Amino acid sequence: MKKLVISIIFIITMIPAFAQIENEMQQTKKVKIENGRAYLLEKFLERDYEKVKEIKDYLKGLEDDNYCAFYPWELWQLLYWTSEFDALSVEFSVDSTDFHALDNKVMPTKDQLNQQLYIHSVDDEHILRSNLQNAQLSAEDNEFFSIFLDWNLKPLSSENQEIVNGKINDFLKAYPDSRYAWVANNIVHRPYWGKSDWGAGISFELCSGFSTGQMHKPVAGFGLSFNVAYKKLELDLGGDIIAANTRYNITYSGDSIYSKGSEIDFALVYANLSYNIVDNKSIRLSPVVGVGYNWESYSVSKKKRENNRYVLYQVGLNFDIKLNTKRSFENHYIRIRYNCGITDMGQGEISTLNVISIGWTGFMNRKYVE
Repeated sequence: MKKLVISIIFIITMIPAFAQIENEMQQTKKVKIENGRAYLLEKFLERDYEKVKEIKDYLKGLEDDNYCAFYPWELWQLLYWTSEFDALSVEFSVDSTDFHALDNKVMPTKDQLNQQLYIHSVDDEHILRSNLQNAQLSAEDNEFFSIFLDWNLKPLSSENQEIVNGKINDFLKAYPDSRYAWVANNIVHRPYWGKSDWGAGISFELCSGFSTGQMHKPVAGFGLSFNVAYKKLELDLGGDIIAANTRYNITYSGDSIYSKGSEIDFALVYANLSYNIVDNKSIRLSPVVGVGYNWESYSVSKKKRENNRYVLYQVGLNFDIKLNTKRSFENHYIRIRYNCGITDMGQGEISTLNVISIGWTGFMNRKYVE
């Protein structure tokens, strides 16, 4: 009983201390920052930009060597919304030392502020552009602030980054001693996957066709090729395997006859060179010239096969239908290919082998641009 009474007395006496600790916890800098960011977001969504400015200033006042109230890109976007371009100029005038100092600070707890700032900045880009236009800034400030908006609000892609990098390069040529140089070079200017003069790829195809002269009647087959390109030139190294029937009687082993209409298989390997005469976002069109070598094989008995070989000189056309993709391995085509192989088969009569193929081509001509 005595122990119970002592415990009750201890709890009663400690209640004020617990309340004080709880109150102190609610007043910690971290909690103030979290609550302030939540309040700022609420006012931002209400489009009360004057109140947003007041809350932003309050939160900046809480920052010290240990705590940070905003990530840099959040503060940059806020200053566009509040039209505080003098302050934005100061915030953009940083270097690696300033950024590395953030590594030793307690950063804000993840919330919706950054995401909502970005969404509304994209949706209402015209407001930010208008704020910038009405600010009557110096040429240097206006150009860099505009480039930053271009980079920050456009979707992340190699094409957009290439454009922004070009603008940054031009900006730094015009203002080599700009106070924004570090942010320009290390934040806005970024590596990207650009288009290379060289490329490589692979094609898988189903093929069929017809022949003239003494050649055979191809039925159907499949093909595989490896492709190497330089600018508009493309070299295709590949082969087709096709099942066919003979167009005429074949004499073998002196006087034996392999009769017309019998099954025959052949394998064609080729080296074709093409040149793009049309190349836009939707299609490519490329005339083809090349040389091929054909192996014929036909079974004259259960245990014996006969073979013929001959060279073909090829002309043709590649028609590529481009497929959209966001990957760096981004050139994908539906390729429709026509090849005409011309030969006399060593018998003095010109024959042609006309092969039409349709398949998929994956082609990579990307390079990492620093």
